[in-house]
Amino acid sequence: MSGKAGQGLRAVLLAAAVSCLVPNVTAYAIEGWNKVGDEWQYLNREDQPVTNAFKKSKEDWFYLDDSGTLLKDRIFSFGGDDYYVDPDGRMVRNAWVFIDSEKDPDGAYGDSAWHYFGEDGKGLRAKGKGFRKEIDGRTYAFNENGGMLSGWIDEEGNVIEDEDPFATARYYADADGALYTSRWLYYDWGSHLTSEVTGRSYEDYEKMWFYFGADCKKYRSRAGEQPFQRDIDGATYGFDEKGVMIEWWDKVATISDAVRSNPTSDERVRYYSGYDGGALMKSKWFWMYPSANLDEDQNRDLECSWWRSDSKGRAIRNKIHRVGEKEYAFDGIGRMKTGFVLFKGKSEFVAQYDVDDWTAADFINGDLYGIEKADLYLFSPDEINDGSMQSGKEITVELADGPRTFAFAPSGKAYGNRNILQKRDNKFYINGLRLDAPEEYGYGIVSQNVGTLASPQYRFYVVDRNGRIVNGRRVLNTGEGYILVYNGQFLGFTGDEDAPRWRNSGSAGPGFYHYDRKERNHFARGLIAGASTTVTQSDVPDELSVFEAD
Repeated sequence: MSGKAGQGLRAVLLAAAVSCLVPNVTAYAIEGWNKVGDEWQYLNREDQPVTNAFKKSKEDWFYLDDSGTLLKDRIFSFGGDDYYVDPDGRMVRNAWVFIDSEKDPDGAYGDSAWHYFGEDGKGLRAKGKGFRKEIDGRTYAFNENGGMLSGWIDEEGNVIEDEDPFATARYYADADGALYTSRWLYYDWGSHLTSEVTGRSYEDYEKMWFYFGADCKKYRSRAGEQPFQRDIDGATYGFDEKGVMIEWWDKVATISDAVRSNPTSDERVRYYSGYDGGALMKSKWFWMYPSANLDEDQNRDLECSWWRSDSKGRAIRNKIHRVGEKEYAFDGIGRMKTGFVLFKGKSEFVAQYDVDDWTAADFINGDLYGIEKADLYLFSPDEINDGSMQSGKEITVELADGPRTFAFAPSGKAYGNRNILQKRDNKFYINGLRLDAPEEYGYGIVSQNVGTLASPQYRFYVVDRNGRIVNGRRVLNTGEGYILVYNGQFLGFTGDEDAPRWRNSGSAGPGFYHYDRKERNHFARGLIAGASTTVTQSDVPDELSVFEAD
């Protein structure tokens, strides 16, 4: 065979050999997307449209409905999860979508609401108590249909639409859906409810504030217990059982009137300054009237007082307390007291009196309630600007009958405390009052028992207008007669026209003698009082008696 004829035969034989090696197979169509008119389909290998399934094109997923065409602008359920495809049919991911009746024509998802679809396209929805979901660093609440919630929400994820929704709600979300987190909420809708913690009606609040913590939960106390306190932005706040920020007094204490002049609370109350954002007043002064439960009359009359709180915000009460370099008095509920104040020790307030409630005679006679069993102090009557203890000095006090001098030890206690006459620095004091001579006579007489109650012994001292004891041997003119002083003690009184004279060698021995300048014998009338003369209270003219010992 020629060369060309051989090549042709080999080609035929080779073709025959290949045909013997390849078996008979069925031909298949190409799987993929196919457009029919304006609609896309996805054909499987049998050249049939795929239905009720997701198929991917490049980076996007598309859903083919039961007719095999793209589902568009709809929310639907697939494999137990919710999805949404946009108007082009793309599955939406990491996006919010407002689902209304057009996107949910069957009404399967309830009322119109915002829904969120995650990275995998699945819609977020509540599952049991797991209704809170974090999205881009913020927390949202969803119902069982996947609808975003707003407004007041309870512990189980239910929106509360009662008249007073805040009372039982635990969360709050604005219209944007984000739960309040580490954030204040101002609420001014008003309420007729009453706080169990404070005993105060919310109608009295000008506004109500709530705070939601890092876990989105409303701060609140347990009903009937102490306020729930937390530090927020450097200040301390208190919240009641409904979560309302306390803007006034906290849990109202029980008041005891066992001591009529000192109603006492059974616990130390706290004050949250509604005028300063509601922060708890810690280690501060504040000017406020008491809660009606603490003092109904002063609350009704808006009688304000100064109060002082400790480092925990509790009102100082029932004690004398140092603030800086000064000391102040606080009664049984915590009001600062000024004027004359009675304490047992420094930890039991007994009574308070305005300085002009009493006369000098009331202090001399011990007429103030409680003065026989408690220590008397004076706190500056200038309540607005001072109010501190007046101690270690004499001070002029304007009593009901005019100015008189009082004196107090460095401890603040009055000299002559508890109705016990006290001699100090050559002066006498009783219940703090300095015993001064009557102004019109210039001198007066103080009797002192230097014995005991069972066996009294009396001494009589002469004092001047400044309360100083007149010492030495003196004849003192009162304008109405003469007081005779020997060794600093009262020896007698005479109404002689001429001043008596002391004679060491008188006819009746040493003593004070009558003196009559008109007579040749000036001392003819004899002895008035000698060194050994015994004096009794009856010898003291009533008008000259400054203090008479029992």
